[in-house]
Amino acid sequence: MGENDNCVFYRYLGINFLFLLGVDMGFNGFCDIEDKGNNSPQWTNFDLFMRHAVPELMGGGIPYARRFKTAFVVHNRYTIIAAAQKYRLPPELLAGVAWIESGGKPNSWKGEIYNQRIFRDGFYSGGKPADRTSFGFLSMQIHTAAETLGLDPNTLGVEKQIQIALCLEHDTYIIDLAARHLRMLADHDKFDVIGTEEVRVLGARYNQGISRSLEQIKKDLSYGNFIVNNWHSYTLMLSGVTVE
Repeated sequence: MGENDNCVFYRYLGINFLFLLGVDMGFNGFCDIEDKGNNSPQWTNFDLFMRHAVPELMGGGIPYARRFKTAFVVHNRYTIIAAAQKYRLPPELLAGVAWIESGGKPNSWKGEIYNQRIFRDGFYSGGKPADRTSFGFLSMQIHTAAETLGLDPNTLGVEKQIQIALCLEHDTYIIDLAARHLRMLADHDKFDVIGTEEVRVLGARYNQGISRSLEQIKKDLSYGNFIVNNWHSYTLMLSGVTVE
């Protein structure tokens, strides 16, 4: 692998660990790992410091995170609109998911979490499995991504888990896959038309998972309610307007 190869897992898992696993980083059957991305805003350790350690009066805190989230949606608005159209979704629904999920843990942390879990899984069971680690700015678990792709998460193996995780780090890929997942959730609940109440459910189900019954989902619609309550803001962001 050349010096300029786009392998973010060098910093995540370490090259020695990859060699021990026998992972071939020169091939990825799920996406183009050479894709340099779309220059989206990045959420780093510095941004996390600004969010949690710097007061609002000095430009940090919650408003700092909100500005990043908005910048992420505005920057990716064309990708969001295209993916929503592709999967017959209101673009504001997908924009809302992107806004909520972005600006959490820095991407570099997620690989470290996966690293710890994959080592732990090799010695004992208990705790979250490695494939339940979320990646990318839309925070999708490897397990969920595999299901959305029509794969059996239980038979993936470490190599394919890492390949999927690498793809989830690409904003255009994860936005499209999140839209595909939302369509899968809509089909699961047999939503022919997606109106306000369906958005409440789909937002909540994106957060809680497909395994819960509709009755269980409706007990906590806070995630979906947030999207509905901020619908106009997402419409503005999708038109390129930065909303404070």
